Amino acid sequence: MNTQQTKNLHRLLWLANVQQFFPDKAPEQLWKNYTSWLKNRDQFQRLYKRYPLHQLPDFGPLPMDIKPEGGILISFHYGPYRLLPKFLVKCGYQITLLAAAAILEREAEYYDAELRNAGLSSEMLQCIDANNSYSLRKILSAVKEKRLVLVFMDANEGQRIAHSDSNKLPVPFAAHYFCWRTNILKLATRFRIPVYCTYMERCKEEIPWAFHPFVPILTDTKQPTAAELMYAFSRLQLSFQQMMNQGWIYWENWAFIHQYNGDKANTSRGIAASGSWVLPLEYQQQKYLFDTRNRQFFQIKA
Repeated sequence: MNTQQTKNLHRLLWLANVQQFFPDKAPEQLWKNYTSWLKNRDQFQRLYKRYPLHQLPDFGPLPMDIKPEGGILISFHYGPYRLLPKFLVKCGYQITLLAAAAILEREAEYYDAELRNAGLSSEMLQCIDANNSYSLRKILSAVKEKRLVLVFMDANEGQRIAHSDSNKLPVPFAAHYFCWRTNILKLATRFRIPVYCTYMERCKEEIPWAFHPFVPILTDTKQPTAAELMYAFSRLQLSFQQMMNQGWIYWENWAFIHQYNGDKANTSRGIAASGSWVLPLEYQQQKYLFDTRNRQFFQIKA
């Protein structure tokens, strides 16, 4: 598949995904939304390069009442989220970033250079490969060392699931829903690790984005009851909804297909409707059908 074909497929995947959540959007509006989404993504990339760590302004007092001494900080791929680790380091936190190997390969050397240029110790920002078999043990070690483990939680599994799966949490949004993996929260409850949430939000300061004051998700060190754990899930979902209310177009993960059909799906509208498994799409005067069950595109030839 050449570069242009890859771009075309990317557009179609984006459209198919967004249409699940906004079934009333006209095709013309979806195309405009996609153009805006691409423009935002490019703008966020420029922001990331424009503000190296040593040039970030002084943020002043920490944007929260309590500075956590060891814990898990959950965030999302929203807005210029790649600035978040640098913002946190600038505020004085020792950060351990949990990320996939491909991301670390792209970012690890960059972060090392950022720390050196800012005259900071490499201990201020360390990384854990999320796919490493010892990743959970490394998270526990980081928390024990009073570090803040930064985890980006997003619904990008791109698979149909059984709703009885206790490792997934359905999150309603618009006309459909996402599913989050709950492993990180289960780890926190088992080992009594404090959990907070933050996300990028727009502001009118020198840098047009900042991070939201930390939201306590699970801060009581005693073993939580089932009701308390569900309340923690609710607080996390509320933070996600508040973030998305700023503008769903700023969420990077629309590029991933989120295919969840079953009891929790809206059964009367869009491709989440019962029996609605094929979505018609058109691009550059070529017609396609998207098989939502198998996540495949088929070109319709005259």
